[in-house]
Amino acid sequence: MGDAPRRFGGEGGQAIAELVLVTPVLLLVVLLMVGIGRIDSAQGDVQSAARAGVQAAAIQSDAADAQTQASAAATGTLAGAGVTCPSPQVITDTSHFSAGGWVSVTVTCVTSLADVTVPGVPGSKTLSATASAPIDPYRVVS
Repeated sequence: MGDAPRRFGGEGGQAIAELVLVTPVLLLVVLLMVGIGRIDSAQGDVQSAARAGVQAAAIQSDAADAQTQASAAATGTLAGAGVTCPSPQVITDTSHFSAGGWVSVTVTCVTSLADVTVPGVPGSKTLSATASAPIDPYRVVS
């Protein structure tokens, strides 16, 4: 009756050892999730820029203005979204720029992931998106 319950002294050390082994893995998982989230968010921003560019191009009266306005709208959208893209490439396809035709804008952006460095994740990612829009068949296009 006077016997005290026995304690196993090694259990506290085992919990610390498990914590030391699990913490780096959890940290890598969290950083990987943040990196994937940033890539996904940036891809959405590049798609929005392509849509903004094609919307600006489709309402212009000639192909030269369409290219100029598409580039301005796409770069403005990327800048407003805060995407780290030092020199986005905006290509406007005006080969079918006529009444009833279509216009297409492709935005390509190399975004930096240097602040989320995880083994297996590159330091930068090339993102690209294309959007097309019809041109009003009843509008005069020069």
